[in-house]
Amino acid sequence: MAGQSATNDQRPWAAFGAVLRMWRGRRGLSLRQLAERIRWDHSVIGKWELGVNPPSPDAVKALEGVLDTGGELTEVALRAQAMEVERLRGEIRRLRSRTLPAKPQDAEDDDHMQRRAAMQILAALGTTAVVPPSAIQTILAEVNRAIGDRDDFGLDEWERTVWEYGFRTNSGPLGALIGELTADLVEVKRLLDGNPAPSVRAGLLRIVACLNQVLAGELTHVQALPESRQAHVTARRAADASGDRDLRVAVRAGQAWNAFASGEHPQIVLRRLDDAMEIANGAPSAGLANAHATRAFVLAVQAAAGNGDGEAALAALHDLRDVFERLPGSATEDELTIWGFSERALRFSEAHTFALVGRKQEADQAITQAFALYPPELVHGLANLRLIEAHNLISDHDIPQGLDHAMTSLQGAPITPARRQMTRQIINALPEKARALPAAQELCALTTAGASPGAV
Repeated sequence: MAGQSATNDQRPWAAFGAVLRMWRGRRGLSLRQLAERIRWDHSVIGKWELGVNPPSPDAVKALEGVLDTGGELTEVALRAQAMEVERLRGEIRRLRSRTLPAKPQDAEDDDHMQRRAAMQILAALGTTAVVPPSAIQTILAEVNRAIGDRDDFGLDEWERTVWEYGFRTNSGPLGALIGELTADLVEVKRLLDGNPAPSVRAGLLRIVACLNQVLAGELTHVQALPESRQAHVTARRAADASGDRDLRVAVRAGQAWNAFASGEHPQIVLRRLDDAMEIANGAPSAGLANAHATRAFVLAVQAAAGNGDGEAALAALHDLRDVFERLPGSATEDELTIWGFSERALRFSEAHTFALVGRKQEADQAITQAFALYPPELVHGLANLRLIEAHNLISDHDIPQGLDHAMTSLQGAPITPARRQMTRQIINALPEKARALPAAQELCALTTAGASPGAV
């Protein structure tokens, strides 16, 4: 078997790449031809063949469907995951020997069983190839038990780690952080289990809330929605237990946004936002700004669908501007992560709201301002901003250019729940006759496809 020829390569996914390359050759397909059939970018497939990046579960399924390998690709993917299991077990043993204090024998036996389960979970989550929902649910249940209860454990370092996650989730391949986040949650749970001092415990709970906030977003991106909801519940409980008001607001605002992107009823989302605003009690924070931005967006979507008027969305946008003017510099100067709310975020919110309610001139101005402020690293936000631009072009009756712009914006980008919703809004903005155009039909297919194209 071709996979056997690569077994001397120490990279877990090298064998998978060799088998993929062999089957692509058997079917007489170039990288670009295969990319067109499975709707992944050819450069991403090339990295799979080199063993550089692991494929997602949807990717393996799509490749099996096109190449008809009789399950060989799935088998070699599972073998690669097994190699990741051994690597992660070794890493967990190393971390455990470095960080865990000695325990009485009876407690150690019980703890060993939990850690063995945790290692199995980490093995499953250590790559993007297989993400069993039950694994995520189990580890979050463990973290929740720890929330219900050494001194300085490097909280500053954990805060830096959280900041980095906030950047990487905005700039890297969507869903790629799930394994790392879960590994860090295991480590923080161990620290919580050590009955730390109250001040340290509060700091660790903040870390748990932030890690779960990012994890929930990553799970939403890969459409693991029940697991995303559970991560949000854990984030909310940890934030509440920490006593940090601004974090409580931020977690609820993030949950509301992910819930709406995932199809939750607008009225339920608005109630979640009301809860965040009640907790904030007018105190400005990045979380409160995000809550107002999400509220403006939800109301604008309702207005575009004929279920409300645009004035309510514009009023929410006015409230957002008021909060933005009062934000501390630590929030407005953070232009790269999900933890801040910079002018770039404000202009994006304005562009999206104005485009949906038909304020074309204001939308054009906000789009231009947002593009000028966007760092090139934030590839996902830029792709979404281009979709807003496409929506505004269509609203301005430039149908061909708008459709072409939308297709270009989605080329090679993962179709996340939020991006799928934005694409549907573009389709809804089309005149009835224009929906029969080939480009419109292709856009419509993207919103109903079960699998996502390759990551950015």
